[in-house]
Amino acid sequence: MYTISRFSQLCKMSARMLRHYDKEELLKPVLVDTTNGYRYYDQSQLETALRIKKLKEYRFSLPEIRTILQSSDSTMFIGMIHTKIDEISNEMSRNRQIIAEMQEMIEKKVDILQGVRRSYDISLGIRNEISVVSQRLQINIDDMDRYIDSLYDKAKESNIQLLGVPSTIFFDEEFTPEQCDIELIIPIISRGDEKISSEWQIKKLPKNIVATTLHIGSYDYIGYAHMALEEWAKSNGYSMDGPPYETYLKGSECDCHEDEYVTQISFPVCKKPIQ
Repeated sequence: MYTISRFSQLCKMSARMLRHYDKEELLKPVLVDTTNGYRYYDQSQLETALRIKKLKEYRFSLPEIRTILQSSDSTMFIGMIHTKIDEISNEMSRNRQIIAEMQEMIEKKVDILQGVRRSYDISLGIRNEISVVSQRLQINIDDMDRYIDSLYDKAKESNIQLLGVPSTIFFDEEFTPEQCDIELIIPIISRGDEKISSEWQIKKLPKNIVATTLHIGSYDYIGYAHMALEEWAKSNGYSMDGPPYETYLKGSECDCHEDEYVTQISFPVCKKPIQ
């Protein structure tokens, strides 16, 4: 048997990391001396340690590695490999996009420290009562496109006639990308005989006054449009009369660069009472 110090030398892992893997039940010592707490490892555990190192290089999380080590299902392992390849490929694509943006900044001599805030035209109007197919969700914001596609598919399966593009109503007081409280809505022509589902519902949105603006470009900077609406409402004596929502007039489904995305941001508002 090897002491934890010697075993760490053999597998090129720190003793601190080996203790952590013991705690995570990935690689437990074969013996722990009850008198002094010393950990001892067997020669056969070197292969497990090296496998953990390789799986870490492949970007697997510790819970994923535990699942792999505890299973002999090769089909499941191959499936996890394919999923990880997709994740890494998406990350590489995003990194290439970031590099391209940085290179463009250098070429155009853009000073990002000065910000990219732009001006927005604000319109005030009335949104008439509309019928929508709706789904309330708590999701990772990165998965929203998938849920929108799913809602379209469900509407089609239920012979619901869609009337426009999707919108997202945001209910969170503060933004938590991994757990966003949102409602997806798509306008429909309501016949009154649509199928009812536990996953989605059909309802009417009431008539109300809305302040709107258009944001053209990446969603990364859409916060500036929200700020412009908030400032306009404050300057013109209006207050919020409901959660804001975004309507995706042109987005990823158009297979275009994100600089060409067009999003309408709407704030339900009401006139503040005169003090």
